[in-house]
Amino acid sequence: KQWYQRRVRASTGVAGCVWRSSVVLSEFFCGYPLLIRNRKVLELGAGTGLLGIICHKIGADVVSTDHADVILNAEKNFELNQINPNVHCKALNWGSDLKIFFEANKLQPPDVIIGADIIYIKETFHLLMKTLLDLKDTNPNARVYLACQIRYEKDNLFLHKIKEHFFMETVSHKYDDSIRIICLFSKA
Repeated sequence: KQWYQRRVRASTGVAGCVWRSSVVLSEFFCGYPLLIRNRKVLELGAGTGLLGIICHKIGADVVSTDHADVILNAEKNFELNQINPNVHCKALNWGSDLKIFFEANKLQPPDVIIGADIIYIKETFHLLMKTLLDLKDTNPNARVYLACQIRYEKDNLFLHKIKEHFFMETVSHKYDDSIRIICLFSKA
């Protein structure tokens, strides 16, 4: 069964690529489906939508998010996989008011937050941090799974900073040694 077909718009830039971290995190959830099955999952930085599509196929109630100009690509890929993009793809800019986002989209706070290769643009780190902290406030019991390839020292600095607010555990996996899967959970 074809779970994913790549349709890239030139204007989506790096969000129009399937990054290895997305594949690795998808493989991880396929190996550990109970982490997401029958749970409300919010994906940050969906890009092409691969991770959200896989999570949906595993049985998660997933909502994939990205900037409004990028989410169109994920919507098309969800549609190609017979998943209703109107339900499962939403525009969300990091740092925006999540209460308004949840109310406008009739969503409940997520049980699980996921993101693949979203730690790479230093100028967006404060917005990503605000979004993760706001999500933690909506459900302190939520788990966050991030897959990332640490390319620069600034990436490590972000991870160090996030440990001020979350307990962090690096999850061992067998898929790709260059990709880290990190689980975050609330300290409070």
